[in-house]
Amino acid sequence: MSPGWAGPVWGEPSAATDAAVPLRRRAVPGEACYRADGGQSAEFVVLAASVAGVAHRLSGRRCEDAYAWALPRPGRLAVIVADGVSTAGRGGEGADIAVGAACEHLLAAEGWGEMECLAALRAASEAVSAAGGASAAELSTTLVVALVSVSEAGAEVCLARVGDSSAFVLAGAEWHELFPGRAEEELRGSVIGVLPLGSHGGDAIEIASVVLPGGAALVLLTDGVADPLRDGPGTVAPALAEVLRGGPSGALTPLALADAADFSRRGCQDDRTVLAVWPL
Repeated sequence: MSPGWAGPVWGEPSAATDAAVPLRRRAVPGEACYRADGGQSAEFVVLAASVAGVAHRLSGRRCEDAYAWALPRPGRLAVIVADGVSTAGRGGEGADIAVGAACEHLLAAEGWGEMECLAALRAASEAVSAAGGASAAELSTTLVVALVSVSEAGAEVCLARVGDSSAFVLAGAEWHELFPGRAEEELRGSVIGVLPLGSHGGDAIEIASVVLPGGAALVLLTDGVADPLRDGPGTVAPALAEVLRGGPSGALTPLALADAADFSRRGCQDDRTVLAVWPL
């Protein structure tokens, strides 16, 4: 392992990981640079990890990504990922607020589908706006909300997002992005929507849906992983697929997922979050 604490090398390594990570002036649990969690119910396996990118580690900043899940009743699971906008000033705080508000909304939800997915996203937006007041723009964050429901017919997923964090179906070694209209090459030069939503915020919301094939995983990624996955079809994409292959059997632990998310790759210095769900 390099002095910069990076995990496996996927492609050409990042020279930035040659530098030792400086000790931050302040570190509290809510501002951790490394987070990992997971578990299994009768119907789902969930694994999640967030790691600060090397750029934030070397500058003494926290990880500004966040994730959450909600299991309100058997057969229903919500998974949520946010990526705080680094240039906003308090984007990491905004990401934490957004995933927390969406999670609380969905734990109390009666319905389960596209309308509830959109309602959770709007609840997150309102929470960020209320927390920031006149300075809410400093809390700007992306958000992806996915609701999974299982039945004898299979696992159905509805999703809503604002921003460039994304969602994929992983079937075997094949990745399929669920928001193809906002692929990375189409985002260049365009304005990416963020929370809190403005007066025309509905224009920034995208929705998607999918029925998961048997054995497939739903994987939510912030752009710190999604971009190199798209750019690395022969490196990052197969390497991450191989790591996630151990999820349903229990061979993959949250800490091992965090190590994989902390891969070294030249030019990839952003925070990374991976949240994977396998319906059983």
